[in-house]
Amino acid sequence: MYDMKCMNVMKFYKSIASFLLLLLPLTMSAQQEKLSMWLKQGTEKRGEKLEVRDKKAEASRRAASDDRLVTVFVRTSETLTEEMLVEYGGKIYAQLGDISIITIPMSQIGKLIENPTVVRVEANQRADVTLDTVPRVSNILPVYEHTAEHQAFTGKGVVMGLVDVGFDLTHPTFYNNVSLSDYRIKAFWDQLAKPHDEKLPVGRDFLTTSDILAQGCATDGKTQAHGTHTAGIAAGSGYDMPYRGVAYESDICLVANAVSSDTMYIDTQDYYLYTSATDALGFKYIFDYAEQQGKPCVVSFSEGYTPYMDDDDLLYNDFLERLIGPGRIFIASAGNESHQLTYIDKPMGKEQAGAFLKTSGQSAIYRIKSEHPATLTFMAYKDSSVPTHQLKITADDERWESTLIDTLFIDSDTLAIQIDCYPSAFDQQGIIALMQLHGNVAVNKMAPIALVVSGREQQIAVIGSSSYALSNLDIDPQWNDAVISHNILGPGCMTAPITVGSTTHRSNYQNHEGVWRTNVYSDEKEGLWSPFSSVGPTLDGRIKPDITAPGRNVISAYSSYYLAENPTSTNSDVAYTDIDGRTYPWRVDSGTSMACPVAAGVIALWLQANPNLTRDDIMDVLQRTSRHPEEDMDYPNNKYGYGEIDAYRGLLDILGITAIKEISQHEPHDARIWASNDLLHIVFDKVPTRPVSVTIYTTGGTRVYQSSINTKQSDVALPLPTLSKGIYVVQLGEMGSSLIRK
Repeated sequence: MYDMKCMNVMKFYKSIASFLLLLLPLTMSAQQEKLSMWLKQGTEKRGEKLEVRDKKAEASRRAASDDRLVTVFVRTSETLTEEMLVEYGGKIYAQLGDISIITIPMSQIGKLIENPTVVRVEANQRADVTLDTVPRVSNILPVYEHTAEHQAFTGKGVVMGLVDVGFDLTHPTFYNNVSLSDYRIKAFWDQLAKPHDEKLPVGRDFLTTSDILAQGCATDGKTQAHGTHTAGIAAGSGYDMPYRGVAYESDICLVANAVSSDTMYIDTQDYYLYTSATDALGFKYIFDYAEQQGKPCVVSFSEGYTPYMDDDDLLYNDFLERLIGPGRIFIASAGNESHQLTYIDKPMGKEQAGAFLKTSGQSAIYRIKSEHPATLTFMAYKDSSVPTHQLKITADDERWESTLIDTLFIDSDTLAIQIDCYPSAFDQQGIIALMQLHGNVAVNKMAPIALVVSGREQQIAVIGSSSYALSNLDIDPQWNDAVISHNILGPGCMTAPITVGSTTHRSNYQNHEGVWRTNVYSDEKEGLWSPFSSVGPTLDGRIKPDITAPGRNVISAYSSYYLAENPTSTNSDVAYTDIDGRTYPWRVDSGTSMACPVAAGVIALWLQANPNLTRDDIMDVLQRTSRHPEEDMDYPNNKYGYGEIDAYRGLLDILGITAIKEISQHEPHDARIWASNDLLHIVFDKVPTRPVSVTIYTTGGTRVYQSSINTKQSDVALPLPTLSKGIYVVQLGEMGSSLIRK
């Protein structure tokens, strides 16, 4: 028995020694508080598996670590210059005031933060796409098939930017017409492309139609297709299909970034060049392009990562705040974290709170925020309703000043625990603890383990993620404090973006084989919040998301290159377009990834109406015009924000037309209206059974035309009165109103 126990202990320490090699912090000076936690840790895949990898690859990686470049934000008290960075081997790629984005060798960060002019150095992990992380579903709202059908506003004159992965640059939805003569992708930066362009920290860009089309797809376009789908939602023409995007005449500017699943395309030496700072450079690239063209711009970002307690991305947020402005709007998805319990709140005055660890891997990461050092207790329940194994980490200030390592033994199983504490960068009060766990087997295969936080005189929060979740188990109901809350991903949790959650409007769809597919949550209801959509508040108490939009079962373009590589993965395809021997799919997907470009496309329409709108202007419009799906709730709230975005009511508000009492605040549900060649065209879904009045108003409220039509036809064309060029409102009986451009 003794020998077996010794062997287990020796085996454990050998395992934990290898594990900790991956967690060794960078060699830094005593000024580590200048660094964000991600940079302090220096791990290769933050928040993912931490097991030992291939030994030769690890050795090569460590040997190269001194020379590896990392892309970071830097805040300085003096203007940073290239000359100042020479001794560190750094290079500047962007500057906004006292914040710069630079590349610098890993080995030089310790020296850099010793420079008295350096206030903070920061970077965070690469993001992941924010698709629904439970089984994917399909289709699209019937109304979405003619979103932005009004001919007055189509996104023309606005730049629609997307930072995403898996773009099919040849998809016909990115042309303006079926003749494929008007290509709308005007600039493309592929951050994974080779050879590297020295003017950019990674990849290269393409600025002509021929150069863009010559690429065919982004570097990761054969293994990813997310960007094709989101770009199609935001700005696709739909080609010969009814799946047209929102701002379907906007100019398109794309940046193909790198997500965690793109590591196969990244050289080991370049691994740390792809960070949150690199994504920020992508946003700036799009805004810079729009400025060069003299056009307003909205950038859509359907990716996210679990933030370091919302507090460790100060420079990222400040950089974004400086990027946005009049006619420069940034939209981010909220994330899809709400299908798991991820949050414990122990309020002031309560002695303890807890929940059970839930993760299918051997490694996990949880974050803890407290006002003072917290007491943590790990309790294992092996074939018993009372704890059989226990480890308590007491609230001792000295133990919490640096990295803390301890172990929970559950017979032959071991759970290594590493806790790194640092002061909250957000409010300089309280403590942030990054708790990393590593078991000799998957955590879920061990006896149930409860994590309990204690301290009556302080508030303590524990945050997990969809991968590293929490659960409430009947085995000991006193530790059933896990809830769905505080799970907005970064950068959506920041102040700069307009953050978008998802609503559900269609629960089934018919795929290309004619098979009807249904895949919904038991508590999912049409017209309401999607149960996967992340919710607020943020840890500093702000309401998020800001708005919701349809994100469940949305049809859009998909990558032909992905289809060619995955010819059997077609269950979610609803249609195909064949051009010159190439098959282009149209597919359904769900997630806040889909809701985000819907909202971004709507805001592009609003920018066409008023190119100088700011983020605050748009937030005011959202507050006044958004639909409230659940009337018994107060708005804004942490499920819907201000509600569900309403493109038409927002346009009326921006144009100042809401004061015209005679017009409806919604478009006709059973008819479409547009103007062309001095004719007013009206197409009814059903032939009217009685006369329908037609009234036209100026945006100032003056009535300029009134008539009544009595027809047995579904398609009507009326001569327009002599009108000057501009925007007019057509009121169609009691069916609704629509905007036309003369």
